[in-house]
Amino acid sequence: MISITQLSRVGLGTSRAASLGSRMAPAAFNAFLKLATEQNVNLIDTSDFYGSGDAERLIGRGLRATGYPFFVVTKAGLPRVHAPGWLSPLNQIAKKIRQRAGARNNYSAAYLVGSVQRSNQRLGVETADALLLHEPTWDALAGTDAWDGLAQIRQQGLARYTGVSTDDYRVVEAGIARGQVQLVQTPVGWGPSGHAIAALCRAHGIPVIANQVLQPYPALQPAFARHMAAIQRMDGLADISLPQLLIAAALAEHKADAVLFGTSNPAHLAHNIAALRYVASLPPALPAITQLLS
Repeated sequence: MISITQLSRVGLGTSRAASLGSRMAPAAFNAFLKLATEQNVNLIDTSDFYGSGDAERLIGRGLRATGYPFFVVTKAGLPRVHAPGWLSPLNQIAKKIRQRAGARNNYSAAYLVGSVQRSNQRLGVETADALLLHEPTWDALAGTDAWDGLAQIRQQGLARYTGVSTDDYRVVEAGIARGQVQLVQTPVGWGPSGHAIAALCRAHGIPVIANQVLQPYPALQPAFARHMAAIQRMDGLADISLPQLLIAAALAEHKADAVLFGTSNPAHLAHNIAALRYVASLPPALPAITQLLS
């Protein structure tokens, strides 16, 4: 059983793995698990919102078929539809209709407990590794019993760890104060900012998982292309790509303990995992690289 102190420094995101138009076949996903395991990756991130539960089903079937050890983070709170398994293709259509109708996030204790129970069924486990509130804001949590819900989830053995996936500092701070946050997921961008949540978590010994690390890629690509040769001549950075730079920088700057990325391409998966070899060399080069890309 993997603990939060044993998480790999990169992890697999599954936000599109079971979505309409980008759904991975079970055999292809199982091959991903094999490749990740061979590269010592043991972290998967998912949500009951991803593919309206089909991402969790894909993961559960894959882990049962392969037997590979992974720490699976799932999330709850965003509006979703959960028809029985044989009707699951209709879930995503119904979810989009609900979103357009203005369905709201739900962080009530009863909703969260019910959500993780269904997530565990889809994942094929009695106890989730981790259950996080999905994108809660300070205002969205006001007046809810969300923290009590997370406490109940651990007390009932429905998840080993609980936490939040958010960019709202106040939410992280409140969850830590209530003792219900043992793991945090948050967006991490490029540049010198973005240390506040990481610093708060580090002060309390709470691991941080970064998402959206590759989001700056389109904006930075033109400048990186112009200065790629100069960057790759820096000590220890030979052949580094922009995706690898973004992944390695989040770790080198201590903005996160692990970085998520999603892909359905095995070559991209291996390439992104290889970003880890640049982490140790990046700190002295980052000021110059930041200036080149600004």
